[in-house]
Amino acid sequence: MIMKKNGFTLLEIIVSVGILAIVVPLLAQVLFTTTHVNKKTELLADIKQNGNFALDVIARMVRSAKAIDVPCAQGDLTAPSADITNPDNNVTTLECRSDGNAARIASISETGGTAYLSAGNVTLSKSGGTNCSDSTLTFSCPPAGGGIQSQITVTFTLGQVGVSGSAYESGSASFQSTIGVRD
Repeated sequence: MIMKKNGFTLLEIIVSVGILAIVVPLLAQVLFTTTHVNKKTELLADIKQNGNFALDVIARMVRSAKAIDVPCAQGDLTAPSADITNPDNNVTTLECRSDGNAARIASISETGGTAYLSAGNVTLSKSGGTNCSDSTLTFSCPPAGGGIQSQITVTFTLGQVGVSGSAYESGSASFQSTIGVRD
């Protein structure tokens, strides 16, 4: 009678370890990639939500405005701010304003002070910083010939604050809308 020993042969152990050496890194890579993709998806959704909210508020303000004034330098087609005369004759300025943490879209009025239209975790800064010196927020200038401005085009790009890392860790989205004053 032949007795079988309990245990594995050296060859069986080497084959098992070899298979594990291939499978475990593949599983780790799948987990790593899935985590980063989910994080980036959440980041882009937050950026888009902030941009859409800001555009909606600006659109409501412009539609109900009595007048729009975009202070443009000679020969410029865009300006970094816009003044909106509200129905109550108060003026609200839309521009980039830093809160110390991010370059944000701000609505500054004589009566209501400063209200931010974008959250503090997104920035208008091209470099991802807190400074408005490289802001992406622009407003279209009035038509040539001195006509009354009855619509503006708002353009900006929002990105994550303070991130200059890999494509996995950063994200941005561009927004543009042409909005007219109601007659």
